[in-house]
Amino acid sequence: MASHTTAAPQTMADCAKIIADNNIHTVECLFTDTWGIPRGKRLPVAQFLSGAGFSIAAVAFSWNFRSDIEPTPWAELDSEFPDMKAVPDLQSFRLAGWSEGMATVMCDMTDGHSGEPIALDGRGMVKKTIAQYRQLGYEINLATELEFHLFDEDWTPISDKSFCYSMDRADELEAVIGGIRKALTDSGIEVEASNVEYGPSQVEINLKYDRALAMLDNTILFRHIVRRVARQHGLNATFMAKPINGGAGSGMHVHQSITDGNGKNLFAAKDSSDHPVHSDLMRRYLSGVMAHHLDLQLIALPTINDYKRIVDYSFSPTQVCWGLDNRLVGVRCITDAGPGTRLEVRWAAADANPYLVAQGYLQAGLDGILNDLPLQQASSGDPHADVSLTRVAPSLDTALQNFTASTWNVTCFGQDFVDTYSVMQANELASFAAWVTDWETQRYRDVI
Repeated sequence: MASHTTAAPQTMADCAKIIADNNIHTVECLFTDTWGIPRGKRLPVAQFLSGAGFSIAAVAFSWNFRSDIEPTPWAELDSEFPDMKAVPDLQSFRLAGWSEGMATVMCDMTDGHSGEPIALDGRGMVKKTIAQYRQLGYEINLATELEFHLFDEDWTPISDKSFCYSMDRADELEAVIGGIRKALTDSGIEVEASNVEYGPSQVEINLKYDRALAMLDNTILFRHIVRRVARQHGLNATFMAKPINGGAGSGMHVHQSITDGNGKNLFAAKDSSDHPVHSDLMRRYLSGVMAHHLDLQLIALPTINDYKRIVDYSFSPTQVCWGLDNRLVGVRCITDAGPGTRLEVRWAAADANPYLVAQGYLQAGLDGILNDLPLQQASSGDPHADVSLTRVAPSLDTALQNFTASTWNVTCFGQDFVDTYSVMQANELASFAAWVTDWETQRYRDVI
């Protein structure tokens, strides 16, 4: 994963030129809440170019998926719910390829009074982590790989059959999938490929790797664009991990590599012929990712539904393990691939917050680099049959217990985040426990 860069705006004057050249009338200013959902405001261009930014309630970082406000350490009911300020990151400014006359920009969220970064903002966390790597002389390349499902207007799956890699089925869906590819390209996001995936109504579109922050911004926009373009074609798209009983789950695989300042992939080094991973740097990074997976599972699998996806032989890893070119393991190591040498971490679900997922993996990797943590043996063949391997947490409540028990998570995410996120997830579990499900009514209602 050697680096590549594209010209990005640096100043408000650069943005003004793009606006004038493309007849832009509105700028969509986005940030991402703790759940990974894009939030923000649309600003007329005059207001955007004034540089004033905008304010928004800070409780957005601790409400639930439906924007219901529940008490948390971040926003208790007597907290008065103060504002935070959105500061556009001009280097992320681009045309919104899904809509005429619109541009979009990612925002950094700051305290409305002190101007300090908001402690719960995952994008801000990643920026600090990137700076830590740069102090060591490293740059980070990432590529995210997500699947999604398509439904009709009534949320009926567009197919009940699996057509994995089918070119005929891809042709039938070209209007919407091609529309998504075009909107991505028009938004400055490079697409490598698209295909019909393993599950009924499931699709995958692969984006080209990029520097860490740019790739994470692209991932948020990718999910945003998929949903927008699907609606334009009379369809619904979801990144829910398991939206269909019996169907395939949707994951977020995160490809990771480290380069020097000149773009040379340092994971491709040949430091050892005795270890399956020949680069000492790659091996140390891997040791950190492996050591902290159970700490991070609540971040990688943040919803109750995600745990319906963790099934043996489903290509969703169920053990804490790593290997070489093996799609059954949690971390797949692509070695001896020159500039394409990398780790593919396969645990996360497609609905996770990409910034928080990356923050966890990058901080874990940094811990491994600095401390050269013990690394278990590589798994080969079928890891599901290896009873010596630790299994991932089977449910959200167990993952929450692991998360709160980890002192390392405070180092990774900060005390404010750990305290608040733990309460948010406890609230989610309580809400689910109180809900009478369709399964219960179909199972019991007419026979009891």
